[in-house]
Amino acid sequence: MRELRSVITTATLSTTRPHPRHATVVTLNADEENATVQAVFLGDSGDFDRIVLVTPSPEISRIAVGMAARRLELEVPPQLEYRKLSYGALLGEYRRSRETYSTHVLLPGRDFSKRRRHVHLTHGSGPKPDTTFRAPTNVLASITPQWVEQQLKEYKLPADTEVIEYMPRLEIMRRSVGDTSILEKLGLDPTKPLVVWAPTYRVTRRGREVRVSGVPLSIDGTVAAAEVQRLAQGLGATLVLKIHPHDQDPSEKLGLPSFDVDSLREHEVTTYELFGVADLVVTDYSSIYVERERANLRYARITEDYSSFAQSYRGLRY
Repeated sequence: MRELRSVITTATLSTTRPHPRHATVVTLNADEENATVQAVFLGDSGDFDRIVLVTPSPEISRIAVGMAARRLELEVPPQLEYRKLSYGALLGEYRRSRETYSTHVLLPGRDFSKRRRHVHLTHGSGPKPDTTFRAPTNVLASITPQWVEQQLKEYKLPADTEVIEYMPRLEIMRRSVGDTSILEKLGLDPTKPLVVWAPTYRVTRRGREVRVSGVPLSIDGTVAAAEVQRLAQGLGATLVLKIHPHDQDPSEKLGLPSFDVDSLREHEVTTYELFGVADLVVTDYSSIYVERERANLRYARITEDYSSFAQSYRGLRY
């Protein structure tokens, strides 16, 4: 099916003309902040009469775009539309759009017309490889020059592909620094520093298959939790656990106050607002440490299961 869709995509995009003032943003996670921020930025540019966000949940994306616009102090684009994620929606919007932006590689095939700018924003420029299939991408957005060569190979892109140093959601994190109203919304003490522990997921499901990488936190996470707690205590800080949206591993035994994307949304706070207001983010192989470094914000890493994680199906970039 993927090969058939790749042929259809390539034939369609390579032989059609886009509308010069149409743009598309595509995401696999409805509240992915690279997607929501980019949609707001496109609206603010004034270059497009029609912007479409293709998402698995238009309802959640509509809320998330509003939250991004609020933090950016910009208007929600009146020309922004939402479409439910499907192959037909993807191909239709890509065909119409002069510019496309993707957080995940979701559309197989190429575009040989050279009439469109296809920017792959990624959902994180971190140490974990993203082995996926060929896509219409002709511009790679990356803040990790040390891994660009490997990223191009992973996406099967030519070595001379245009690369831009760009990560839209960093603006949310930067603008949230020092904003104690975020802590108040979450019911946290605004007078104390905040430490956020944000480990990547180690257990996930694909259909009926359970996939494990590294050592699950439910098995050996108490050691890491104790280390993070010592860090927080040394700063006199509040400690919270940010649960990865793909994590299928129960974290209750860690005994820490925790937030996931749903509970954050209920408090009208985004993930990158939480990361921005944090005085310290502790992680392992998540791209958040690269982003904190880029924004000159403090982070720490705990990588006790490095060998087992590197040898798992997810692996690590060299």
